Amino acid sequence: MILDLTELELGKHHNLTPAMGANLSHAAAVCINDRGHSKNTSATGKGVYTRNYILKRCDVTDEIKRTWEDMQEATEEGACGVALVQVAKESKYQVIERSRKGTGIDYWLGDNDSFLFQRKARLEVSGSLNGDEGELNKRLKIKIEQTKQSDSTKLPVIIVIVGFAQPMMLTAER
Repeated sequence: MILDLTELELGKHHNLTPAMGANLSHAAAVCINDRGHSKNTSATGKGVYTRNYILKRCDVTDEIKRTWEDMQEATEEGACGVALVQVAKESKYQVIERSRKGTGIDYWLGDNDSFLFQRKARLEVSGSLNGDEGELNKRLKIKIEQTKQSDSTKLPVIIVIVGFAQPMMLTAER
């Protein structure tokens, strides 16, 4: 399955501004490029979404590199970009809004089929630029616990941990 990160720039797979989508796409591209991976690179999905993917990214220009010089921020935002596309392709959900701090999640999800801005699920994302699968699994456990802060909603939650070193997405639902 192809996860075309450039679609974020068009506003696909989320109900955020195209500018935000471009930022997420560019951040992911910088991380993928920084780790020496090609424009169309293989990635492994494990957990709820277990399959092989191709991550398709934009060209990384000097301007994009200068914009995303802070690699910690690029990793966080790039992971969100990958997760938004993966969740939209693999589930019945898409992002409808960003969450406020303190909720234990990053985004609220709604149905792909109806655009009613009704919160149907939650999404928590984490990214790692250099981590191996062991580190990604540790992050997954931490993030599963973190999402309990918003359990009063009784909505399902999807957790996506994105690794850029050996491109991988670990996913869980609860």
